[in-house]
Order: sequence, then C-alpha cells, then structure tokens
Amino acid sequence: MEFLLTRGVAVTAQWSSEPLRRAVDRFRRDLEMTLNPGELVPSGRIQLCLSRELSPEQYTIDLQGSDSMVIRAADDLAAVYALLYLSRTALGVNPLWFWNDQKFEKRELVTVTARHIASKPVSVGLRGWDFSGGELLARWNAGAPGLNWEMTFEALLRLGGNFVCLPKGKPAALAADMGLWRLQPAGRPLEAADFSAACPGRPALFSASAGHWQKLWAAAAEQQKQEKLIWRIGLPDAGGALLPDNSAAPLDIQGRDLGRVLRAQYDAIRAQQPAAPICFALDEHSAALVRAGVLDLPEEVIRLWPDNGYGKFLAPRPGSADPRTPQLPAAGMAGRQGVLFHAAVSDGVAGNCLTMRPAAMEQDARELCDAFELGARAMWLVCAGCVKPHVYPLDLLAALWRDVDTDPDAHRKNYLNTYYRAPDNWALQPRQLDDLNTCWKSWPQVTVAFGAWPDQRAGEQLMVCGARAAATAWLAGRTAGPVPALTWAAGEKPFAEQLAWLREVCATALPGFETLQAGCEYAARPTTRLWSDTLLAQVKLYRQCLQGTVWLCDAWQCWQKAEYRTCFVRLGRAAQAFENARRVLGGCAHGRWAGFYQQEETVTDLGRTVWVLRALMALPRAAGDGPEYTTWQRDLPGGRAPAAAMLDEPLWTAMEKAGR
Repeated sequence: MEFLLTRGVAVTAQWSSEPLRRAVDRFRRDLEMTLNPGELVPSGRIQLCLSRELSPEQYTIDLQGSDSMVIRAADDLAAVYALLYLSRTALGVNPLWFWNDQKFEKRELVTVTARHIASKPVSVGLRGWDFSGGELLARWNAGAPGLNWEMTFEALLRLGGNFVCLPKGKPAALAADMGLWRLQPAGRPLEAADFSAACPGRPALFSASAGHWQKLWAAAAEQQKQEKLIWRIGLPDAGGALLPDNSAAPLDIQGRDLGRVLRAQYDAIRAQQPAAPICFALDEHSAALVRAGVLDLPEEVIRLWPDNGYGKFLAPRPGSADPRTPQLPAAGMAGRQGVLFHAAVSDGVAGNCLTMRPAAMEQDARELCDAFELGARAMWLVCAGCVKPHVYPLDLLAALWRDVDTDPDAHRKNYLNTYYRAPDNWALQPRQLDDLNTCWKSWPQVTVAFGAWPDQRAGEQLMVCGARAAATAWLAGRTAGPVPALTWAAGEKPFAEQLAWLREVCATALPGFETLQAGCEYAARPTTRLWSDTLLAQVKLYRQCLQGTVWLCDAWQCWQKAEYRTCFVRLGRAAQAFENARRVLGGCAHGRWAGFYQQEETVTDLGRTVWVLRALMALPRAAGDGPEYTTWQRDLPGGRAPAAAMLDEPLWTAMEKAGR
C-alpha cells in the first residue's frame, strides 16, 4: 500500500488550536517548497485525530489506502511532530533546512509506504534552548517581521525540542503559538514584580518581609496561570538582599534559609498550577547544599546542574584558580534532575559567540551521557546563543536528547552528508565527504588550549576581548599591574607577563589553523558556498584573531625596546588582522543572512577591537615620529619633505607596501 503525497493533499483535524493551525500551514509550505502542482495527480487526505490513549507528545501514522492517512496525536505538540516527521522523511525537508540553505528539487509527488508508524519515546523529558548571548539573532531582520524567531522555533521543533527560555514579549508569544513551552528566564523568580517598587521602604530580607514576598509571588502565579510555563524558582539577581549573609553558618542553616524561600515560591505556584513543571537552576553554593542533603526541595522540582560554560560539569573557576570541583548529582539522588549545557557562551573571556564549540563534541556527549546515567533525564536546557554559528553542535545535542546513545562520530558524518552537497545538489563522493569530516574533526584539536584539560579550549573571545583589554590598558597607561580581563588564566602577573602568556597560547595554535585553513579550502572545491560560510569562515576568522593577537603582543615587546617604528607597523598589522576577521563575516552576509553578522551588537565586537588597536598606533607614532610626524614619511622610497603629515592608517599602508 502506498499513500500518494501531493500538493493537493487535504489536511483535516478533529480539533482546532493555534499550534495545530500553524503546523498545517507549515506542512503546506513544505509541500510547496518540494512538490510541483501536479494537477493530474489524484489528491488524498490526511486526518488528524486526538488520542488520549497515547503518552504526551506521542503520535501514530496509519495508511488506510492510497488516498487516506490517519495521524493520531496525544496533543498539539504530537501533531506538530507528526507533520514534521512527514516533511523530513517523505519530502526531504531537513531540520536545519533554513539555517543551512538547503536547496529543493521539486517532484510531482512522493509516496509513503509504511503502513504503521509510531513515534519513539525520547530520552529527555523537557528539551529546549536558551538564547543568552544571542544578540545577533534577536536584532536580525530576516526579511519579514518575526521571521528570525519563527525559523528559530521551527528548527527547535524539527529537532524535537519542546520549550524555549525567553522573557515575556512577542518572541515568547510566538513560541507559545507554535506549541512550545516557555521557561521563565533567570534573575526574577516567577517573573514577579520588583520588590523595591512594589513594597517601597520595606526591608527585602525574607525573614523580615515574608508576607510581602509571598503576596508578590502569589500575584505572579495568579497572573500567569493560563500560560504554558515551566516555572523557575530561585533567588533574584539581587539575591543577597533577600537572604542574610550566612556563608559562615553551618550548611544545614544555609539550606534551611534558602529552602524557606524556595518552598514559598513553590507553594505559590502549586496554589494555581497543581501539575506544571518547576525547575531550580543550581549554582555552586546551592549545588553543595543539594549534595549535602540540607536543602529542602520538593522532589518534583527539577534541579538544573550547570556546566562550567565549556562543556564540563564543574563548578565555575574562582578567578585564576581552577579546583575542578565536580558539579553533578550523586548516584541515586532523590528528586528530578536536569542540566544546563552551553553550545555557546558569551562571557567576554574565552567564549564562542561567532564560532562553534572549541572543544570536541565527543567530550560533550560523554559528559551528557554521564549526567543522564546519574539521573539528569527530566530537562536539558541548552544555551544556543545566536543559533547560526552553532547549528552543528545544536544538531548533535538534540540528537542526544532524543536518543542519548547517539554516536557523535556517526552523527557528524551523517550531518555532513545531509547538508553539504555538490553545486548541482547531488551527493558528494565518499572521498570528498571524508575531506570535510577530517577538517571538522580537526577544529577542536587546534583551538587555543588555555589549560591542560580537554574542556579548556577557547573560543574567539579570548583573542578579540583579550586583545581589546590589553590594548586599552596599554593606551591608558595601566601597564604596571595586571589586566583584570586576563587574570582568570594568566594570573595576577605584571602586564608584560600576561601578554607573554597570551602570545604563547595564540602562537602555539596559529600553525594548526594555517594548516586547517589550507585543508578547508581544498575541501571546499567540490561543494557549495555553505562550506565557505560555515567551517571555512570560522577557521579564517579564528586564524585572523590569533594572528592579530600575536602581532599585538609582539608590538609590546618592540615598545619596551623603544623600537617605535616596528611597534607601529606591528600594531597596524594587528588591527588589519582583526579587520580581516570582520570582513570574513561580511563575506557570509549574503541573501537572507544580510545584516546577520553585526558584531557591534555582541561582546565579540571585532570592529571595536580594530578601533582600539588603531588608536593605540598613535603612541609609537608620537614617540618615534613626533613632534613633526614626517620623518617616517621621508624614509619611504622616493620620500621627500612632505607638505603635510600623513594620518596613521595611510602611513602604515605605505610602510607595509614598502616593506618598512
């Protein structure tokens, strides 16, 4: 038996809802993208039926003839997933089709031959993305109002996700209309009103104003009881004002005080929502209380165990120390467990806003599998950043939340085979795919290692933000002591020693990136622009940032030796390298991606780093070419007494051209 799927297929449902309406509209769009009208081809009917016998989010698909298909769905999300399953398996619309610029060759019809299909249970219950550091995504005009968020949420649904972490607003409302849960953002438990505004003059300590806090939380629960929410309890960003400083008290006292606050928030939610999911994101302090068994949390509250920002479940490093303190639940620990995991982090230290995970994805898979075995199965919250630079890691992490036994190596090969094609849209040859795979596997092997552990790999922010901080300190004359932005890894050392460390780690990584770029350029020959826009672009950007940082550190050495002309030239090279990195992103900003890579909106602001470095060029120019500022011009080939002093940038360009 075969069901003929055509553009004329009728889709009917025995219930109505906004997520279902959007799912049907999306399916029709997928039909139009992949199929010709085919007026002479008979059209069948797909019937969507509610089935309360199925578990939440589960569906079945049954063929009843060549012109009849019945989808039984447990709920809205189940129906969404069922139609997306047909889009992927029958129509060939891959989960990241939009983000990877998939091309479609239209056909008259496709056939569905399996008489019965049942969705498989997934490994993790709640699966979603957080968009912290996602300024590129939030401010991008994708060509139509709201399309940036719609395509983001669609990709998440296609990858099997079911919630987003967003504050109230238009994106959150759109997510709800598409069937997704909303996790309340951190910083304001229950999204309650600000205490100081609601209770002016009252002390914020919970012990002194418990009734007022409880009223605020009860009001928040009442106002939002109709929303499809994952509630977040915890301390507000100004949490120190809510609890006394009891860090010197015994752990059981600390657990009691925090537990009273969390229990009051929990009770406010349960008074309105008897069964809604509730989570509590742990930090180093609360994680220690949970492991010690002194924090009174209802077992149904999901404890979210965070990684260290770099894919390892460890407590964040306090300053330059790194005790490598494990941060995972103990085996058999009571309660529901989950994880907060970073595919992208924008910390201004060693984060990866514009490039993908700097460490190996095999390590990430091992970490998440270990967490899963320890009970972290209720919820996975993945920091997705601005999505576009991170689509491959996000695809693997989603594969793991669907099936925790996913093999990363097999997944990577399948990912490359799915999205990277020949210019005529034919599949690449095995040898060509092997070249892509070799390049992809090499990325985490050559990124900057700022420590000896596998997770101690840096994203582009180490160079972009580190160079900007060092250049600013130099420009401001603050070179006697350490640069605060570098003490986390270089330690509380003098400026010169910090720069020596920064140069060493960048110079060590640079040859590997030179080799990798050559390999990526070779691998790019038989495939489409997508390769140049993804891994090759990230390799080029990272390499230029490495080179710019090395030039900056070399310029400092010249400054120390009073070699001002050479210092000036090397600072110009540093600025040009970061400018080259910015232009790499400009080369990716074509078609729908025009305007996406506006780094000025991010911590990784390449343009700002260029600006600071070019400003810094004035110091060696003043020391070596002032006060007339014409000596270096006269030394150029054919130089003579100039009528006016050249500006720094044109002078540097002329000196570079002359090899001076």
